[in-house]
Amino acid sequence: MEIVFLNRFERAAGPADAERGQVFIGEDQGIWTAGWHRLSDDGEKAEEPWFEGTSWEELLASFRFGIARKMREGFRPMLDGMLEEVPFWERRPPLPSMLQCYADQFDAEKELAPLRAWRRAKSAEEKRSAYLVATNRELQMVAVYVPKTEEELKQIPGFGKTKVEKYGKELLQLVGDLPREHAFPLDWVAAAVADETYSDWAFRQKEERFGKQQSLVQEKKRLLSGIRQGRSLAELEKELSLTRRLLIERVDRLDEEGYDVLPLVERELSELPPEEVLEAEQAMNEIGDQFLKPLYQRLYAASGETERSYEKLRMLRIRFRRAGKSAV
Repeated sequence: MEIVFLNRFERAAGPADAERGQVFIGEDQGIWTAGWHRLSDDGEKAEEPWFEGTSWEELLASFRFGIARKMREGFRPMLDGMLEEVPFWERRPPLPSMLQCYADQFDAEKELAPLRAWRRAKSAEEKRSAYLVATNRELQMVAVYVPKTEEELKQIPGFGKTKVEKYGKELLQLVGDLPREHAFPLDWVAAAVADETYSDWAFRQKEERFGKQQSLVQEKKRLLSGIRQGRSLAELEKELSLTRRLLIERVDRLDEEGYDVLPLVERELSELPPEEVLEAEQAMNEIGDQFLKPLYQRLYAASGETERSYEKLRMLRIRFRRAGKSAV
């Protein structure tokens, strides 16, 4: 195996001692390997494999997740940011990150319940994803800091002028009767978070983020395999434990990335009347296919089947775009 990347890590094990290890990426006849070697004083290596396969995308996801986990365990790379004077873990974090870190130290499940219920209702009302209304972290900070005015709400990361104007009154009403244990303005938080606390929190965020990326890459691999094997949307929905809406969004994204999902699309559209398909193609030619809402309003608004209609439109758009590329 040819080593294409290697970096040594150390973790303090005492006043005059350190544990050592190294991360590596290797390649042998098109097969990529990544992992961790724990180094002992006698030179022996205990290997912890993270990935072996042909997908560079999957390798990077596994590699990043593995590094984040090791850094959360206290290991630090010997080489990091070679053109920077200060390693990223030694830089003073910005206040928004400190505010998030501090809020995450509190159990606010009781206070969060009505905020989450409000978000679900607002998401359904606006027909948009819940995280676009407010993220979990934004709601956590509202529940912990308990703003009482719109100006105080603007001090919480994620709540800019537009979001406060749109949702501020409703949110403030929801938390209006909650007791407040933290004073505004929130600039005191920077001094209230210990370096060790922030470091552990920051590496946990990285571990979770790269863990999600790794899961998405693995999910993508299974989805592509299922499409190649002729699975239906119903079968893929069950196998991947995804909602139908999310599954179709994943298929749409695969098409945008250039993967061949047309066999699945053609199977799912095979039961549509030819005149419905033709009408959709004409609409896309006339008003474009970038946005689905105008197409929905023109073709399906009277049907009352919003979810099913958008599902068909996504599939019809993939077919329409593929036909356009084939004709070029």
